[in-house]
Amino acid sequence: MRQALLIIDMQHFVADRIEQGIEYYPENCIENMQRVLEQFRQAGKPIVHVRHQSAEQGSLFHESSPSSLPLASFQALAEEPVFIKSTSSAFSSTELFAYLQTARISELVVIGAVVGFCINSSVRAGSDLGLKMTVVKDAVISFELDQYQLGAAQIHNVTLALLDADFASVIASSELQVSP
Repeated sequence: MRQALLIIDMQHFVADRIEQGIEYYPENCIENMQRVLEQFRQAGKPIVHVRHQSAEQGSLFHESSPSSLPLASFQALAEEPVFIKSTSSAFSSTELFAYLQTARISELVVIGAVVGFCINSSVRAGSDLGLKMTVVKDAVISFELDQYQLGAAQIHNVTLALLDADFASVIASSELQVSP
């Protein structure tokens, strides 16, 4: 089973929300994501980036919006493919699955944003496609949904529990084993 790292939506909108004071969880998730990315790079393992874009002018995710740009520490290296999605799932509006099949990758380790949205959709879709999905629970980010009185930790924990129940293995970054 060939393993790859899947980085979802690590774009400036994440930093923007944090800077705006929107509650997020876990507090050390960005550092953990950077550490997991470095583990994969040092091991020479495949790394795949997925970013959200919208064709809608004025959208936070429109390609002209600074919020849609990748965060500096999550820029893809030349050999790391980038897939641009227009849907919540990394699979439904991209050629990601075809790429994984061609590269004979059958296991994805998932980090990135946002747990209750694109992480959730992508992990479920990947599992439905027969991929072995692993979510690094302290290397994915959740934001509060204040209008629903749902805290970031609550959303994070419930979503990951549901994924762990039937769609993925959910592990801490300290449990992740990446070997060349």
